[in-house]
Amino acid sequence: MSTTGHSNITRVVVMVQENHTTDNYFRGLAPWGVNVATDWPTQTNPPAKDQPHDRRAYGAWLKGTGTATRTQFDTHAVLPYYTWLALNGAFLENHCSGFGTNSTPNHLLLVGGQTPTLRNPPRNQPPPVWDMPSVPGLAQDHGVSWRCYTADQDYPVGFYTQLKGSPNLVPSSQFVADAKAGTLPALCYLWHNSPQDEHPPADVTAGMGAVQQAVDAVVQAGGWEETVFLLTWDDWGGWDDHVATPNVEQTADGVQVAYGPRVPLLMFGGAVPAVVDSRWCSHASVPRTVLQLLGLPALGVPRVDDDPGLADLVADTATVPPPPAPGAPIELPAPPVPPRELNPTPPSPGRRKPTPDVVLRDGGTLPAPNDVTLKP
Repeated sequence: MSTTGHSNITRVVVMVQENHTTDNYFRGLAPWGVNVATDWPTQTNPPAKDQPHDRRAYGAWLKGTGTATRTQFDTHAVLPYYTWLALNGAFLENHCSGFGTNSTPNHLLLVGGQTPTLRNPPRNQPPPVWDMPSVPGLAQDHGVSWRCYTADQDYPVGFYTQLKGSPNLVPSSQFVADAKAGTLPALCYLWHNSPQDEHPPADVTAGMGAVQQAVDAVVQAGGWEETVFLLTWDDWGGWDDHVATPNVEQTADGVQVAYGPRVPLLMFGGAVPAVVDSRWCSHASVPRTVLQLLGLPALGVPRVDDDPGLADLVADTATVPPPPAPGAPIELPAPPVPPRELNPTPPSPGRRKPTPDVVLRDGGTLPAPNDVTLKP
């Protein structure tokens, strides 16, 4: 049971898709006061290729010595279900990837708020395993039911010593069946395999459809009012975004690592009223919000435990209607006239500091991630 005053919330579902920025996906929200570019070329779907988006590519983009792909999807035409969720729930316009780099580090930040690496582990070597705290592990320690619906090879939670080999790691394809059967636990993480993960060059409507099926399965089982969904994308994917994010952490080479580029975060459910929220937040805010809503104690990772979280966006008195079912018409409101004004951009949430060491479950530490050295 939640200890934050949200007595109606009994479940949190975190859904993680891949590789798109806020500008790349949601230019169509500009009339509602969302701070997005609106005049970049329209992106064809599916994208032709996957563009460089690792730590080196990010560093080059940050310093102006490299470029990112400056195109945008037609939000309403290509992504109507995501548009519905954004307009009927909380849209966090200044949410950022946890670190400025690619997939694995940011997935780890979403699961446990820290990462020992700034790159994807080599696929030609056995996957590393680290004994770090995690939100699912914390739930297990405190008697809160959980399950991770993973991509192939238990990605990404198979990197955690406490979670590796757990029977609670199941294929993502099982989520819909469990939801329809009413057997979802209090905490769910959901990842998809390609092409349903939206990782270029996938057709992004395939991933949107998978998310819609997952949400609808919860709705059909009567779980809409008691569930909070957090839907985000792991990293920037090499797509441009026009908003410079606060430099709150830098690696030993002196290059900004946090915040990374803006990526979308949609928070929705029967108790999440519609709002465009402009606070700075990052992938660390997602596990913090899970702890708040499920009444879990501190994780022991300062980046998570010190985050304000987003639980204030949940209101027990809200009665948000469920989203359209697969195959049903998706009716979007007409843009407001005149367009809504932008919210003020908030100040940086903190002073720049070195990235801290990684905390382990036994109280030990690992060095701060610095396995991709760049020149400042």
